[in-house]
Amino acid sequence: MDGLNRSVEAAERVVEATPPGHPDQATHLNNLGIYLTERFTLSSSIGDLHRAIEVADMAIKAVPQNHPDRLRYLDNLGTRLGMRFDITGSMDDLNRAIELVNTSVEAAQPDHPNRGRFLCNLAIWLCRRFEGIGLMDDLDRAVGAADMAVKAVSEDSSSRANYLSILGNCLGRRYEQTDSLHDLDRAISVAELSLKDTGQDSIHRAAYLTTLGMWLGRRSDRTGSKVDLDRAVEVTDMAVEAVPPHHPNRAIGLINLGMWLSRRFDMTGSMSDLNRSVEVSDVALKLLLPDSPSQTACLHVLAMCLSRRFDRAGSVDDLDRAIEVADLAVKITSWDHPERTPCLDTLASCLGRRFDQTGSIDDLNRAVDVADMAVKATPQDHPFRASHWDALGVWLDRRFDRTGSMDDLNRAIQLADMAVEAAPPDHMERASFLNNLGCYLDKRFERAGSMDDLTRSVSCFREGWNCPGTPTSIRIRLALSAAATYASQSNWEESSQLLEDAVELLPAVSPRSSSHNDKEHVLASFVGLASMAAAVALNAGKDAYHALKLLELGRGIIANLLMDMRGNVSDLKQMHPDLAEEFVSLRDELDSPAGSPTSSVPNNGASSLESQAKRRREADQKFSEVIAKIRAQPGFGSFFLPPTADELMAAANLGPIIVVNMSLYRCDAFVVERHRISVVELPALTQEEVQKRIHGPHSSRLAASFDMGSLLEWLWDAICRPCLDALGFKDPPSDDDWPRVWWIPTRLLSRLPLHAAGHHAVASADTVMDRVMSSYASSIKALIQGRRHTIRDHTSPEPDSAVLIAMRETPNLSGSALLPFAIDEIDMLAALCPSLRLKPIMPPLRKDEVLKHFPTCKIFHFAGHGKSDPADPSRSCLLLEDWKTNPLTAGALRDHRLQDNPPFFAYLSACSTGANEADRLADEGVHLVHAFQLAGFRHVIGTLWEVRDKHCVDVAREVYKTMQDEGMTDVAVCRGLHRAVRALRDSRIEMESQEMNATLPRRASGSTKVRDVVYCEEDAKSFDWVPYVHFGV
Repeated sequence: MDGLNRSVEAAERVVEATPPGHPDQATHLNNLGIYLTERFTLSSSIGDLHRAIEVADMAIKAVPQNHPDRLRYLDNLGTRLGMRFDITGSMDDLNRAIELVNTSVEAAQPDHPNRGRFLCNLAIWLCRRFEGIGLMDDLDRAVGAADMAVKAVSEDSSSRANYLSILGNCLGRRYEQTDSLHDLDRAISVAELSLKDTGQDSIHRAAYLTTLGMWLGRRSDRTGSKVDLDRAVEVTDMAVEAVPPHHPNRAIGLINLGMWLSRRFDMTGSMSDLNRSVEVSDVALKLLLPDSPSQTACLHVLAMCLSRRFDRAGSVDDLDRAIEVADLAVKITSWDHPERTPCLDTLASCLGRRFDQTGSIDDLNRAVDVADMAVKATPQDHPFRASHWDALGVWLDRRFDRTGSMDDLNRAIQLADMAVEAAPPDHMERASFLNNLGCYLDKRFERAGSMDDLTRSVSCFREGWNCPGTPTSIRIRLALSAAATYASQSNWEESSQLLEDAVELLPAVSPRSSSHNDKEHVLASFVGLASMAAAVALNAGKDAYHALKLLELGRGIIANLLMDMRGNVSDLKQMHPDLAEEFVSLRDELDSPAGSPTSSVPNNGASSLESQAKRRREADQKFSEVIAKIRAQPGFGSFFLPPTADELMAAANLGPIIVVNMSLYRCDAFVVERHRISVVELPALTQEEVQKRIHGPHSSRLAASFDMGSLLEWLWDAICRPCLDALGFKDPPSDDDWPRVWWIPTRLLSRLPLHAAGHHAVASADTVMDRVMSSYASSIKALIQGRRHTIRDHTSPEPDSAVLIAMRETPNLSGSALLPFAIDEIDMLAALCPSLRLKPIMPPLRKDEVLKHFPTCKIFHFAGHGKSDPADPSRSCLLLEDWKTNPLTAGALRDHRLQDNPPFFAYLSACSTGANEADRLADEGVHLVHAFQLAGFRHVIGTLWEVRDKHCVDVAREVYKTMQDEGMTDVAVCRGLHRAVRALRDSRIEMESQEMNATLPRRASGSTKVRDVVYCEEDAKSFDWVPYVHFGV
């Protein structure tokens, strides 16, 4: 830069020393202009650009009309005026730039050495003017000029790469107006060629990368190609990195990067992409001058990103800011600007979202009005008109839902019909348009009863399902809509086939490379799909295994992926060591938590966030390829496939498995025994009744203010008794040889205590716990996988370790959170440890200190507070000293992998460790107990809700005493909890019976402290024994 400053100073002195009329005056002025322009490019000093324009004007005036350099001077001035337009948005500068460069083109002979350059610059400024005022004639002229520029130079010319990039940009812009895939494909091809002709250190490389990224992204918008979108993000990221941090051109790259990251969020649900899109768009906005012509695009992208983040995270601040930014984008954009209609659509969308949030009819009416403005501003032959029609239809439909106006619904149908007709068969959005049209027709059928509307609606759903390139999530929604319509007509066969196909697509919307939180977000949209598919399969006459397989495949998607990656591969290592090594290497990469760099904005070096994401995507692809290779080997054909019927029945060798399924169409129990899989119909179980009992006035805590006795009796009558009777478990066992069953409840049933169901009274046998011992599992596959992991062999003379945690006091909780019996509980266990051949370890009560003992411990026991997070179950946590700053969450536990040396037992003597209060994730089983299982613990005892501090000691004592007497076996854990809970239940029944006989009010016994961050009052009738549950093999 110092050398350039000296060159400018020297050139200024030469210009000052050159008198007017001197034959070299124009040359000296031109040289000064070149240096000033170069310094502006590096420093972004607008003063240098103003001066460069001034001296270029003087150079033109200093030469006669026929001077051989005049055309070059005209082009230089035009280029600098265009550069100033890019910063200030002055249309006078742009119009004059086009006029000057066009003069050079027209005056240049076909063999003029600079003709290609003149044509290229003309294409650039014509394209810029089109972007400002939308004249197609400008755009067609730009494509023609750029095409001629490429042809005007040889293939080895140093200018060719630049001309190719400009041509690609012009072709892409024309595609946006005409929907010509030929133009779009050619835009990408020539952009690729421009990069091949450019060195890695070229100062123009960033611009070429930006052009390529733009049209790859647009092709992804058109076709749904994830490959194109990933590459668009990658090359745009590279373009941003190649530009100095404060250069104005960096803002353009950041705007595009924000747009493509936002699009990828739409496709994958990646919160990392979404947060980064907001961040880079914000940075771009700060880099732009107030009058920059890129201001509209930047505001538009930022508004889109903020509104999407509101959809995902629910921050009203994001939504309010999105509306503010979108409003500003509309206000600063002229009525004929090409970006105005997308800005209007985005503003309408933001207003509509705020209506959904607040119920403000003013926002909804304004959303309709603004979307209508976008429609009216769009020419009939514009390729994006279908999107604008569809967007208006969405808000008219929403207003129909609010007001019941048939005029709104009829117009929504008309607009959706037009959108479908206008969208080419291979357009990515066509399926979405069809889905909306089908939904509107379905609503009109419900209102007016026209069978034609019903027939058309299901036809729309089926056509959308078959559209090429449709995003997987849209296909699943279409299948659900069509299946529901078929089911309403009792066409079970068609409904079942669609639902089966949809279930098989579920793993595709949650790839291994995505973060667990992103998987949860996407899968939450399809909660209940597997249950619906299983129920409809039975109605279609399919057998029990067929329906049960759908439940196994469509529930617990995240857990299934983790179990597959963490499964036992000892046989594979023995038979095919090379494949096993490749499998393990890729597994380890995919099974590591996805981190993120501190900044999302690239700066001098490859973006670590994008490069990491790319590595994970590539690893995911290779992992699928390795699995295919493994399945091709003899004896490994079922590798990573759902369990066969024989495998499911073999899983019942230790006791029957009861999978309770609930759907709108029917409710059943799948009873798996060692010799058969059967279905027990449950007519008394209904979805409505379960929702009423879970979401009724007691919903804050099931144990708190609800008649628990009534619930347990209903569960017995509706679910448990029919299942146990079918298995022949009709009476208590005559000796101590208790049969054992595994319960696998689906959906909201997972929040209910099936193990405690019954009519609990003195000498009653009409209860689950008086007939069988109960364990739970998330799926039959989880049972099978858990049993395949070998228990640690104890060959060392040193005892195994038991990590014992007592949180008598928890920081940042109120004084009433004191748990005086937590210390007693741990002291009792420490005293038992020697007889269990365990060495007690009591680490510092901080997350990292505790976790470092997991790989070598055999037992983990926690006595303290638990916290369930209904908004994000992955953030449910055990409360250690640092729970506020570094919590031990379900998500953190799930990311641990201990299967190579699995611990035997985790006892979570805290509240709500087995609770998942997020209905949208009911099928995923996201809670602390399940997280410990996924980490590798063979058995876990937890709770469904609050438990009393003193009772925790009594229950734990009986569990460990049973293990002391019987050994550390699978059945001992289950039997110990069964005995403990049954004994506690019996003592409460006896006490209540005595109190009733004495006609005295019952008094609380022992501590009323509960091990949760939410407290409850003593119940009218105590059911403190109900919440304890065992998950294990």
